[in-house]
Amino acid sequence: MLRDRFDRFAVLALLLVVGALGALLVTARPSAGRQAGSAPDRQVERELLAQARVAFLDRHYGPVTALRDRGELQSALLKLEELDRRFPGEPHGALLRGDILYRMGLIDRAVASLAVAVRGNGDYLDASGPLNQRELVTVAAEQGIPLLRDRVRAQPDDRQAAAVLRDAYYLKSRLAGGCE
Repeated sequence: MLRDRFDRFAVLALLLVVGALGALLVTARPSAGRQAGSAPDRQVERELLAQARVAFLDRHYGPVTALRDRGELQSALLKLEELDRRFPGEPHGALLRGDILYRMGLIDRAVASLAVAVRGNGDYLDASGPLNQRELVTVAAEQGIPLLRDRVRAQPDDRQAAAVLRDAYYLKSRLAGGCE
């Protein structure tokens, strides 16, 4: 096997390298930055992401909120449609639509929009979060359930009303702390 001096030297060098690598792995400790700073770094990162998200929503959806607050609900819905083409699937658009429809008295459509928003971003139900809309969702679900339940009882074949009733129950479940 080890026929000459070169083979013996190569095997000895290989054993020394493997031994040194093993000793290095055993004695090496994780870097202090990773070990001590990982949890606080993640917390800061989450907070920065939340602030960036709020700033993004304020910048793009601020005009819709201003129209809504002035009572120009139809104009707010039109502006919201423009934003939906620009940001398709954005839960905040569904949330604002639900709020506007609720203010217009269209509880069933508001519940459906709010359910889409909560499915897209559960932070709307976080009471301590910057996107908290828990009160709006609570009121819409509480008003929507009896209304929709009566409609489904009167018209059992109305699939749309049944779907919105399921959305209302979904919101109620999420408000109670249930998960998806």
